[in-house]
Amino acid sequence: MSLRVARARWARGLGAGCRRRASSFPVPPPGAESVAELLRGATEAEEGPWAAETRRTPGQCSVLLFPGQGSQLVGMGRGLLAYPRVRELYAAARRVLGYDLLELSLHGPQEALDRTAHCQPAVFVASLAAVEKLHHQQPAVIENCVAAAGFSVGEFAALVFAGAMEFSEGSEVSPEEFL
Repeated sequence: MSLRVARARWARGLGAGCRRRASSFPVPPPGAESVAELLRGATEAEEGPWAAETRRTPGQCSVLLFPGQGSQLVGMGRGLLAYPRVRELYAAARRVLGYDLLELSLHGPQEALDRTAHCQPAVFVASLAAVEKLHHQQPAVIENCVAAAGFSVGEFAALVFAGAMEFSEGSEVSPEEFL
């Protein structure tokens, strides 16, 4: 199933090919705990990796929010080239896209960079390059990240950062394809 079809099905409430309807789970067997008992048990002495002593305070957590289309500017990414994997990101994007995204990002022209087909991959790759810089300057922010989100094409950068999507998938897909 293509991404476009999957996205359209999900929007209509047909996620994973299932229609929205009342629960089809069987009635719990006699003697099963009630929801109230389960919730009460969940708030008592917790075990495992989510135990109270392992929880971090909000000040110890980070969330990354990736920008979307409209944040592109000729010269973007120039200050990130000093970090080890940034040139590798742009080289991988070149192989996937078939043109030199780094050259376009650094030297423009702005009119070409503003085209959706160019600005979305440029923002995507620059966002992941910025994560590489953050990883070198403040590694604790990356290590303590509990969520990632993004606007428009930033959603793809968030998915790649989270490991839910491959870089090559994100650099070749445009949110316009889902409309």
